[in-house]
Amino acid sequence: MIPLIIPLLFMAGVSVGVIICIVIVIYLFLHPEKAMKWAGIIAWLISFVWRKAEYVSIKMELQSKINSFVGSLESNTTIQFPRVSIKWEARGDSELVWEEDEVIIVMRDRKHKTKNFVHAAYFFTSEILLRKSKRHLSKTQKISLDLFATKKILEQESRAATEQFMADYFSPKIEEIDRIREFIGKYLKIDKKGVFFPVLIQELISLGNKVFLSKPTTEVIEEVNMLIDFLERFSQREDGDKRTPEEFIGRYSRCAIKIVASKSVRERGDTTGHRQRIAEAIRKGFENIYLIGNSDHNNKEFMRRVAKGTIQEFEYIQQVRDFEFMGQTKREGIIRNVPTFLVHLHNPNAVKFLFEETDTTTLSE
Repeated sequence: MIPLIIPLLFMAGVSVGVIICIVIVIYLFLHPEKAMKWAGIIAWLISFVWRKAEYVSIKMELQSKINSFVGSLESNTTIQFPRVSIKWEARGDSELVWEEDEVIIVMRDRKHKTKNFVHAAYFFTSEILLRKSKRHLSKTQKISLDLFATKKILEQESRAATEQFMADYFSPKIEEIDRIREFIGKYLKIDKKGVFFPVLIQELISLGNKVFLSKPTTEVIEEVNMLIDFLERFSQREDGDKRTPEEFIGRYSRCAIKIVASKSVRERGDTTGHRQRIAEAIRKGFENIYLIGNSDHNNKEFMRRVAKGTIQEFEYIQQVRDFEFMGQTKREGIIRNVPTFLVHLHNPNAVKFLFEETDTTTLSE
C-alpha cells in the first residue's frame, strides 16, 4: 500500500519531509504494537529530558539563593566566604565537599525548594561561619550563635524561608535546651544596638585564629560568656553613661568600644581627646577597637578624622572597615532607633596566635 501512495504524493508536489511524516503515520497505524512501543520510548525521552531540565532549574535557583545568603554574611563580617555549588546525590554520608574557592553542598531532596534553601543556609552557617572558632566554644554557645546568625540573614533574604527556619530549626532547638533561649535573649539586645555581627562575631572569628597547645578548657568558654555579657551591658547603657565598661579585657580576647562623639566635642572640631582615649587602648594591647557614633554627616566625618589621626600616630594600626547600620540609643529610659556609624580599627601588634600550656588554666568540665 505504501509503495503505491509515495509516487502519488510526489506527483502532487508534496515535500519530502511531509511525505516521510505521512509514511510514518501510516506505518504506525498499520502496526499498532509498534506505535505503542515507540510512544513509550518517546514519552521516556521527553520525561528524562524534562526531569533533567527541572533539576538543573531547581539547582540554579537554589545556588543563587544560597550565594545571595553567603553574600549577606560577607557584608556583615570581615570574612570572604567561598561560593556554593549544589550537587544532587541519592545516598552517601558527605554533605560538604571543599574545592578550590568553592564549597559543594550535597543535597538529596529535589522537591521542596524553600526547605532545601533553609537547610543549606543553616548548614553553611553552622559549618563555615565560625568554623575555626567552634573548637573553643561550648555546644550551646555554638548552636545559639548559628541559629541567631542564620535567622538574622534569612530575614534579609526571604520571609517564607525565615518562617520555615523558625519552624524547622529555631523553635525545636530553644525548646530542647533552655540555655539556648537565654543566649538568644542576650543576642537580641546586642543586635538591637547593632553590634552582633561587627563586634561579637568579629571577636569570635579572631578567637578562632588562636591555637592552644593545651586542650581548650572551660576557661575559654567562660571568657566567651563574659564577652557576651559585656556586649549585653553595653547595649543597654544610657547615653552619657560613664560607668558602663567600654573595654573587655580577657586573657584571649581584648577589645574596646569607644563612643565618638558628643555634640559639643564635635562642634569644637578637636579630635585630640578621642585620639588620646584610643591611643591608651592601643598601648594597653587591645586587638580591636570599635568607634561607634551617630551616622549624620558631621559626626561621620569627625569619626573618620579621629581614625585617620590615630593611624597617622600609630602607623601599624589598620582600619578594617567602616559602615552604617540602624542601632538603638537609650536616654532617660526611652529607646530610640538611630542611624549609626562604626569604624573598626585593628592592632596587629597586639595579636597573639599561639598559647602555651602555661598560658591557660585547665578547669574541670
